[in-house]
Amino acid sequence: MRGILRRQRLTHYAASSIGGFLGGYTILNHADIFSNAQTGNLIKLVQDLVKGDLTFVAFIFISFLVYCGGNVFYVLVRRKVRISMKIVSLICTCAAVIIVGALPFVRNDYIACYPIIFAAPIQWNAFKIAGGNSSSTIFSSNNVRQAAMLTTNYFISKDRKTLANAKFYWLTLLSFHLGVAFSCAVSLWLGVYAIWFAFVPIFATAAMYYAYQSEKFRVAGLVSMRNP
Repeated sequence: MRGILRRQRLTHYAASSIGGFLGGYTILNHADIFSNAQTGNLIKLVQDLVKGDLTFVAFIFISFLVYCGGNVFYVLVRRKVRISMKIVSLICTCAAVIIVGALPFVRNDYIACYPIIFAAPIQWNAFKIAGGNSSSTIFSSNNVRQAAMLTTNYFISKDRKTLANAKFYWLTLLSFHLGVAFSCAVSLWLGVYAIWFAFVPIFATAAMYYAYQSEKFRVAGLVSMRNP
């Protein structure tokens, strides 16, 4: 059982590096747009409306609809197909990367980010739980909150389970920001073409997920042999 949980967490960390890479990529290459979440975009939308600057309002509003569309897609696909939504998420992320990589000539930064904006919430929903902990792999706010609170609680209670949970959130944050660092390094070298390096954390996540599923099948096989 410990092997299953360990591989599940490793899959989560790998997925977090995808979120970090894509978030870092769009911020670095597309006008500070954080495609993984909508808080900044919606603030920008309201600010532009209040100031009367309507230049990018339509593009920002469309990005909001695209993000909502990713969530709608997740709900509908989850109800209709039997395939793991983690696999669906990885396929959607691959498709988003290919589309963005094939359209480097797009001048509008929001349009260039739309495929990633669509794929981000699918990943968030698909990889939201690992080892009994709820955690986002596409942004850090709640992970910081959980890491800080659990660490504080551990120093008060000395409870080992609390320490393990705090470690999970700290490692998720570390994985996310390693993805950011990787995207920064390749973006400084290749600019918008750095998007193709997103396949590195994507393939790493796929490998971790395969190992996780293999361990589940192995343990299930051992259990069935002991209880024929």
